[in-house]
Amino acid sequence: MTATTERQPAVLDYIATPADRGGERRAVVALLFATVLWGCGFTWAKSAGEAVHRAAGLPGGSVFGPVFILAWRFLLAAIVVLLAVPSARRGWTARGALRVGATGLLLAAGLVLQHVGLDRTTEAVSAFLTSLTVLFVPLILTLVLRKPPAPVMWLGVALATAGVWLMTGAAPTGFGAGELLGLGCAFTFSLYILAVNRLAKTEDPWRMTAGQFLVVALACSAQAAMVTGGTNARPAAAWTILNSSAAVWGNLLLLVAFPTVGAFTLLNFFQPKMDATRAALIYLMEPIVAAAYAYVVIGRTLHRLGLVGAALILAANVLVEVLSARSQAATRREAAGQVP
Repeated sequence: MTATTERQPAVLDYIATPADRGGERRAVVALLFATVLWGCGFTWAKSAGEAVHRAAGLPGGSVFGPVFILAWRFLLAAIVVLLAVPSARRGWTARGALRVGATGLLLAAGLVLQHVGLDRTTEAVSAFLTSLTVLFVPLILTLVLRKPPAPVMWLGVALATAGVWLMTGAAPTGFGAGELLGLGCAFTFSLYILAVNRLAKTEDPWRMTAGQFLVVALACSAQAAMVTGGTNARPAAAWTILNSSAAVWGNLLLLVAFPTVGAFTLLNFFQPKMDATRAALIYLMEPIVAAAYAYVVIGRTLHRLGLVGAALILAANVLVEVLSARSQAATRREAAGQVP
C-alpha cells in the first residue's frame, strides 16, 4: 500500500520533528527501501492469489484468493509484532481498542479493494491508481472544511484523470472492474490516512500497528468464509491450500516479512525523522518500483500510452505535494507573524 500517514501537518496540527543531516539521510534510505518492499508486494500478492485459485479450483478473478491471502498475511504479521514488541501488548484501553478497530476496518476495506482489483488488472496500473491518495486526501479535507480547493488541486486532478485514461488504454473499454476497484482503494486509503493521523495522537504506534493487523486478519477471514469458495477458509481446507504449492507459502512469507512487518516498521521508526512532505514524495516511488519489478520478474510491461499516463499521475502527485507544502509553509509563517 502507499502508506503516507502524515501528509497534512498544517490541517491536522502535526509537525514532523527535524533530525540532523546524518539522521535524515538514513531516514531517506530507509523509506526508499520501504517503497521498494511495498512495490514488490504487488507482484507477490497477485501471484499468491492466483496460486490459491489454482489450488482451490476457482476461476481467475475470484474474490476468495486475494482475501484468503490477506487474512493469513496480516494474522502472521500481527503475531510477529505482538511477540517481538512488548509495547504492542501494553496499555490497551476499551476506548483505544475501539479507535484502533475502526481504523483497522478502513485499512481492511482498502486492502480488499486493492487486492481484488489487482486480480483484474496489472500490478503497475493498480499501484499507480493507489498513489492517487495524494489527491484524494486534500480533496476530502477540502469538502470536510468546506473550503474551495486551490487551483493547483484542480490541475492535479486534471493531470491524474488524463493519466488514468491513458493507463487504461485511452478508451472507455480499458477502464474495467480492476481499475474501478483501484480508484475505490485509493479513496478508502485516503480516509485511512486521515484516521491514522488522528489515532496517532492518542495511541502507541506499535499498539496501533498490531491492533490494525489483527482487525484486518479477522475482517478478511470473515469475508473469505462468505464468498464463493468460502468452504476453503475452514482450518483443514486452508492448511491444504497453504501447502499446495511453493507459490502460496513463498509469496505469503515474502508479503509478511517485507511489505507488511518490514515496511511498516521502517515507516514507524524513520518517517518522524524528516519533513512529512519529503516523506510523501519518497513514497511516490512505490508505483515505479511495482511496474519495474513486474517487468523484471514476469515480463509484464505497460504499453506506450500507459507509460505516458503513469508519468502524468506522478507529475500530478508531485505538483500537488510540492505546491501544497509551499502554501502550508506560507500559512504557518503568516500565523507566526513572519509575513506582514
